[in-house]
Amino acid sequence: MWQSIILKAPQDISLDDFFTKFVPDRFNQLKNSLNSIDFSFLTGRDFKMQFNIGGKVYSVTFRNGKDMKVTKGSIDGANFIVTLSEKDWRDAASGKFNELTDDFTGNPASFIDANHYETLMSMNGMVNMNLRKKDGVNFPLSLVFNGEKSPSVTVHLDMLDALQLMNQSTTGLRLLMNGRLKFTGSILLLMKLQNLIQGITGLGRFALGQQKILSKTL
Repeated sequence: MWQSIILKAPQDISLDDFFTKFVPDRFNQLKNSLNSIDFSFLTGRDFKMQFNIGGKVYSVTFRNGKDMKVTKGSIDGANFIVTLSEKDWRDAASGKFNELTDDFTGNPASFIDANHYETLMSMNGMVNMNLRKKDGVNFPLSLVFNGEKSPSVTVHLDMLDALQLMNQSTTGLRLLMNGRLKFTGSILLLMKLQNLIQGITGLGRFALGQQKILSKTL
């Protein structure tokens, strides 16, 4: 099911065509697939996302879980702001990383429910992700939740390891102990992130344990 919902745009598509044409068309095509997901928790609510890509800004608003509106520029009250380079956006949008989902066995519908929505709405802060690609080059990604840049946490890990965390084929604790995952910043924000993204459960508990150990030694 993941391959059926992942966007794959033409390599040479412009940002404007992607957001104003490709995304709405894709959303309309997916409506039948999305009918199996219970969006009743979004009744009377808007979910707003903003994308800052190479200095250009586009915003997407989902209304009542049924309709979508694309806006050029920023919007007030964005629940989720993503910032990345145009090159990294193009690689992602054109499907360069789609092969990484071949072994993903999770159910995408499990990420779209009332619990995840409420967790997202309660999050405040900024998450800086430094994801290492196959070629060793970093894929920097900044996520701001509900307009607040503080507190913040920075996470470093391989892109494939990030997917394995979501797939629950490994744990954050295991990656931390093996030196494959490193982080600095807010432990509380990290714990909220674990509730939002399945598979990072060990990460937040490990961080909290470290906080308790440090508090005893001070």
